[in-house]
Amino acid sequence: MAMRQRALAAYRSALRATRVAFTTDTNTLAAARTKIKQEMKAEKSTTNPDYTPAQRIELLEQVGSFLRRNIVQGVKSNASQSRYALNIHQDTELGDNDEIKKNQSRFKASSAPPSGGGCCGGGNIELKQKAN
Repeated sequence: MAMRQRALAAYRSALRATRVAFTTDTNTLAAARTKIKQEMKAEKSTTNPDYTPAQRIELLEQVGSFLRRNIVQGVKSNASQSRYALNIHQDTELGDNDEIKKNQSRFKASSAPPSGGGCCGGGNIELKQKAN
């Protein structure tokens, strides 16, 4: 695929990914699309000026993939409760926790009690209000 065609495909894919990730958040959607457009139009990247055109295309492809798979937005479902409705779609990458299950022993607390008391060994904890 020629460089120009690859760039246009990455650009379109990134714009589609913003629509999927930020479908209900118009402000974030507009900001993300504006940033992508600015970076595409610029001769040199404002965020990564040392990148070659091929590297910029690769980065744009990665951004589109990341937005599509890893960004999940939540909307408060009820004002009186702290519950959120998540925008999980078909492309959202859902982990299966296999890595955590393999390394379970690393995440367990030791059987010995903490030296200073309390759950984290801190003993007495004081909260102080910041002075103005």
